[in-house]
Amino acid sequence: MNVWVVSREYAGIAEAGGVKNVSRSLSESLAALGHKVTLFIPLYGCTDLSPVADYRCFWHTPVTVHVSGRAYTVAFCHGNSGEVEIVFVSAPFFYEKKAVYTYTKNEELEDSSHKQGSGHEDALFMNTVFQKAVIAYGETCTENEAPSIIHCQDATAAMVPTFMSYRMQVNKQSQAFFSKTKCVVTIHNAGPGYHHSFPSLSVAQWYTELPAYILQQGMNGGQVEPFLLASKNASITTVSPQYAKEILSGTTDTAGLSEAFAKSGTSIEGITNGIDVGRYNPADTSASLLPYSFNPELKDQKGKMKCREAFLKEYAFKGGRGHYSNEVERFGYIDDKNDTDTSKVYIAYHGRVVAQKGISVLAKAAGMILSKKLPVCFVLIGQGQPELENELIDLTVNYPGKCVYFRGYDRFLSRLCVAIADFAVFPSHFEPCGLEDLTAQIFGTLPVAHATGGLCKIQDDETGFLYEGNTPEHLAELLEPLIRLASCDRDLFSAMTAYTACYARETGSWENVAKKYESLYKSILKKN
Repeated sequence: MNVWVVSREYAGIAEAGGVKNVSRSLSESLAALGHKVTLFIPLYGCTDLSPVADYRCFWHTPVTVHVSGRAYTVAFCHGNSGEVEIVFVSAPFFYEKKAVYTYTKNEELEDSSHKQGSGHEDALFMNTVFQKAVIAYGETCTENEAPSIIHCQDATAAMVPTFMSYRMQVNKQSQAFFSKTKCVVTIHNAGPGYHHSFPSLSVAQWYTELPAYILQQGMNGGQVEPFLLASKNASITTVSPQYAKEILSGTTDTAGLSEAFAKSGTSIEGITNGIDVGRYNPADTSASLLPYSFNPELKDQKGKMKCREAFLKEYAFKGGRGHYSNEVERFGYIDDKNDTDTSKVYIAYHGRVVAQKGISVLAKAAGMILSKKLPVCFVLIGQGQPELENELIDLTVNYPGKCVYFRGYDRFLSRLCVAIADFAVFPSHFEPCGLEDLTAQIFGTLPVAHATGGLCKIQDDETGFLYEGNTPEHLAELLEPLIRLASCDRDLFSAMTAYTACYARETGSWENVAKKYESLYKSILKKN
């Protein structure tokens, strides 16, 4: 099969959320199964071209796309990452962005209206240009280059099937090129704030220049939903069977999307994301990026403790400021008076600092734990909503020496924060799949999570710990005995961490996940 993957992010090249890992790992795994895979992604100012071989700019015939009543010329650059062909969609409004979805600290310094962590003000415009450019690219190709499947990753690519369907109605080149192409749209997050919806029909018409009768099929509560439009022209999947059930049953907050899907009779298939263990393997420092190697599967924790010592001295103690991105700010510190105390327990959080992730639950639960003067420290890293970032900053102020918070993103430091911990917390109010719980398991760090969505892949008391009822009290109630047990016996959980690391490697294989998608593609293509 010839598969096009359309995504706004890709691990190692342009990184933001969990979509980056899926886009890369799925693409590479499909290519390993013998399929031709082409990734389409914008060329940002933050794009890292170091993993790209044979990079060529202005490689393909430029195209003209019409958005908001104007014509825009879009160029295409090209390269390869392993067996995956990469087509970069190039235009000035992509290249001026220093992060995939949000403004950076430097961009705020240049323009005070571009607040660090806030979404790009022209996001709908960029999404529209990008997706139209993918279809326009196809119109310039020969028919033997046509994709069997276009797999669109999340809401920022979910309009591709609609644009393809419309162009096939009005353009002979599109009709000929895409005549046998089928589309798949994967919902990575259906929660509020992740729909990239148009606020009204008129706004949707202005951006997309699609007829009203088409856009009305995506109307929901006054907004035009890309996911709902996609359901008319594509097969819909999501990133875990549990999350598919929650969306279709309306038991997770989708801002009205569940009701719209139910009304239209939409079906959703859940396929749980995998993880590329090789990119995180703590036994290989060139892959894990950690300063010391260790192997949790063999109960080898010496390197983990060395990583902790290095983290404390270089990054977490008062005077520490190791090498990490200038986009990261540190708040608080870990008291260095007892840095050799092996009874101290470390709890980590790495992820976006947004309401979905239960940050307020985490901050309040951490306060409850720290007020009891237990032998525990909290290590936090991430960025997002300023008011939630402030809750974490306040935690470092209220409990000096017991909590450190790194605001921002740095791949090396993020991994290190999780790898040095005993437990990693995931108090998400909803979670489509979850990748950080798998990363923690590979690093020999036990996940403690709210039992929701994809986090339910954690086997309670076997590969981590789950709790019902997402309140600070319930989280603290679970953490306190774990802290007391771990502080008394450092090796108490070693058998569990060994089993957990092995389980994550064996069950999270992307090869197995890719085969499930391969089967889905074949079944869709048979429905001609």
